[in-house]
Amino acid sequence: MFTSRSTKILKYLLVHNKATLKEVSKNFKVSERTIRYEIEKINEELKEKNNEEIVLIRGEYLIKNKEKILEILNQNNTYIPSAGEREIFILLKICLTREIKQSTLSEILDVSKSTIKSHLREIRKILNGYNLKLEILARKGLVIVGSEEQIRQCTLKAITLVKKEKSKFLDDVLKRYLNEIDQAGIKLFINYCQKLMEKIISDEAYEIILKYISLVIYFNKYDKKINNIKNSNFLKNTMEYGAVIRSKALLEGFYEMEFSEDEYLKITDYFLGSHTYNISYSYYENWVEIEIIVKNFIEKINKELEVNITNDETLILGLINHIKPTIYRIKNEIELENTIYEEVVESYPKLFTLVKKGVEELENFINIEFTNDEIAFLTIHFKAAIDRNIKTKKEKLKILIVCGSGYGSSKLLAQQIKELYRVEIVDTIPRYLLEKVERRKDIDLILTTVSLQDYKTTKDIMKVNSILSKEDIQNLDSYPIPRDNKKIVFSQLIKVIEENSMIKVDDKLLEALKNFLDTKLIDDICQKKSTIFDLLPENRIILKGKATNWEDAIREAGELLLKDECINKEYIDEMIKIVREFGSYILFVPGVIFPHAKVKSKIKKTGFSLVLYKDGIEFLENNKINIVVCFSSKNGREHLDGLVKMIENFEENNLLKKIQRCKSSKEILKLIGK
Repeated sequence: MFTSRSTKILKYLLVHNKATLKEVSKNFKVSERTIRYEIEKINEELKEKNNEEIVLIRGEYLIKNKEKILEILNQNNTYIPSAGEREIFILLKICLTREIKQSTLSEILDVSKSTIKSHLREIRKILNGYNLKLEILARKGLVIVGSEEQIRQCTLKAITLVKKEKSKFLDDVLKRYLNEIDQAGIKLFINYCQKLMEKIISDEAYEIILKYISLVIYFNKYDKKINNIKNSNFLKNTMEYGAVIRSKALLEGFYEMEFSEDEYLKITDYFLGSHTYNISYSYYENWVEIEIIVKNFIEKINKELEVNITNDETLILGLINHIKPTIYRIKNEIELENTIYEEVVESYPKLFTLVKKGVEELENFINIEFTNDEIAFLTIHFKAAIDRNIKTKKEKLKILIVCGSGYGSSKLLAQQIKELYRVEIVDTIPRYLLEKVERRKDIDLILTTVSLQDYKTTKDIMKVNSILSKEDIQNLDSYPIPRDNKKIVFSQLIKVIEENSMIKVDDKLLEALKNFLDTKLIDDICQKKSTIFDLLPENRIILKGKATNWEDAIREAGELLLKDECINKEYIDEMIKIVREFGSYILFVPGVIFPHAKVKSKIKKTGFSLVLYKDGIEFLENNKINIVVCFSSKNGREHLDGLVKMIENFEENNLLKKIQRCKSSKEILKLIGK
């Protein structure tokens, strides 16, 4: 695409037949060097379009084939970028080439040097956010200075801005740099990583990882490599890193390049920060604080609702599954591109405000404010939980849901569909996995929140919003999907069974009925929650511990769980190993540690044990401990209520000093269970 100056030079030569360099520079009031550079660019463009060029004969420029050049000019619509496009262009060029010259930018963008300086002032503000600077170097002009890790994050930001701008000019610029990278190898690598991780990431997260690995390949070609990754010890011990390393041969083989350990650690970083479609997935295996805060978060919101959602296991798991990678992304400045903020605020303004206020404790914990986009995603989880606990869901017609925004959005859409219609949701998947399910015969209809115009299939496709609009519902009603608004109240059903038969409904039958009736059921029967008295019997409390160091103290408390057949012996070693690797995270309140591990194969049942050390024991980071509370959790949830209550008691009621004065296990239990 010719710049406006290039177009003017071509038109000048067409009119004058031939002209010297001096004549052309004098006409356009620029240096001869500028004209020479501009003609070089024109010739590059002409050769690409029709193998034509401006020739220099005896010191004069001339055009041999005027008709062809005129035809090319007529086809070329000179595009003048906006101020916003120019700034993004400069930012992109700085990040990808690492150096720029103001005079060159002025010529390329056909604007004055003062305009370029104005743009650079705004760009420096963006760079400051990534601890990056522009420094002047002789012969190179302005050079970007800062860590490779931050430069790449800034590059991703620039690419995101390109996408949001929806500018062909910027798209073409980006393609010029990255188009030579065949993304097929990256997709193969990502998909194999997901298979090993047993997780499916959202479309948006997939795109971010795809772009990041493209940058890894691009920058490594120019010997721009990452080193000294933060949290490398933590990353190396994750399941995700193991999967990435096992998959690296695919990446290196496809691109015939080798990448350093630090490059793979950073790729792992992006997998950890991704939204996942697997609700049981949790990478922070020992981040109990977040689980406690989520529990409190739900209870806080619940106080303002007309329906009880505190026992909604899907909500608890869903929020933990969503919040952990969200915090990880925010802390590591990994940005998500899509937004549902406006849609959520318009549809559920009161609930959004409630969630925004309720998330303050979580914000204080991570010392970072949640964006409106992140709060909108949290609001979706609460909306789905409210609907689950008020209305019944329906089933029959088999529907596949394709959603690009992640687990929360797809779950909400599935929830709305099943509340209104007699359907069965066979799966919820991101767009890039659609081709893999084409052969499935158990799909009657594909509902999608993303465009599928380029997807060919014999199955019916219907596009809807992630939050169903009136028009969406009208379209669904016009499709042959029967509505079904009948509901069954669980307590009434149990009453009918017991009053009209010899059957006594026990826990096993309750669970079987719940599974059979599924979404047709309004469950008004609260399951019995395990109390601290169930989980911490007297025989698992020692008033005078014998250990003299923290490792032996964990073993002493762990032996109580082992003796009561709550755990296997290896669980004790795992608790100690985790503290060695991750430090003093188990010190939830001063003087008290809560050792635990999440190796389900080593856990037989949920339970707590407590050992008191009146003289105190030295712990990590110059801390001293007087109480060790070990616990195991069979399903990852049973321990939570008891743990939350215990920690709150320690914090609010000065429990440590009171327990130190206790003379029996009963007295301790009485204090803890208050």
